Amino acid sequence: MIISIINHKGGVGKTTTTINLGKALSLEDKKVLLVDLDPQANLSQCAGIDSPDFNTFHVLCEDIPLPIKTLDKNFDIIPADLDLSEAELRLQTDVNGYFRLKKRLKEVQAKYDYILIDCPPSLSILPLNALIASDRVIIAAQAEFLAVKGLQTIFDLIEKLKENLNTDLSILGMLITQLNNTIFRKDVADSIRKIYGGQVFETVIKQNITLAEATASGKDIFTYDKSSQGAKDYQALAKEVLTIFK
Repeated sequence: MIISIINHKGGVGKTTTTINLGKALSLEDKKVLLVDLDPQANLSQCAGIDSPDFNTFHVLCEDIPLPIKTLDKNFDIIPADLDLSEAELRLQTDVNGYFRLKKRLKEVQAKYDYILIDCPPSLSILPLNALIASDRVIIAAQAEFLAVKGLQTIFDLIEKLKENLNTDLSILGMLITQLNNTIFRKDVADSIRKIYGGQVFETVIKQNITLAEATASGKDIFTYDKSSQGAKDYQALAKEVLTIFK
């Protein structure tokens, strides 16, 4: 199962969700591959990888073996680096540029239970590669008005892709992130549930300083502090995902 974590707005928790949901699934004895598709390479840095020799740029633009790095038991990553930004220009001039990631992931898809793709905060050719390669989509939605405002754009894009380029694509769920106890954020979260109903995960990711500390330390939340609220939230999300696929 290939799942893209997406939102064209930055700072909504896509990278945090990718690494921590991935680790939580691996702890449930699922074999997981993370794919960093963001030129900022935040996912790779969260995993403690900086300036890898080979990365997703080479996956998309050169026929080299997939540069998979092992992070832990059942937990691998294909890292990114800043040169991935050059891939966008190359892919746009390639007649098959939108399908490069799908083609390459087919080489290893059978080895993994879940492949999670961390998408950049845009709707450019890189996230489109991810969506065309994916079976499902998780939309990370911060409980903030401006973060919610553009969500329909993502839904419209997914519907267009389903019609033309990936008929199997569907939304796994919308994940409310960075929820705190303020009335405003709770009201925003309630509004998301009213608008999108059953498409929203029951699990929410609460605002938690430990998640930020783990990211800064180059670790997933379970390695950094498995007793934290952040670890409990992502463990609950992993169990909800597994229940959906039962």
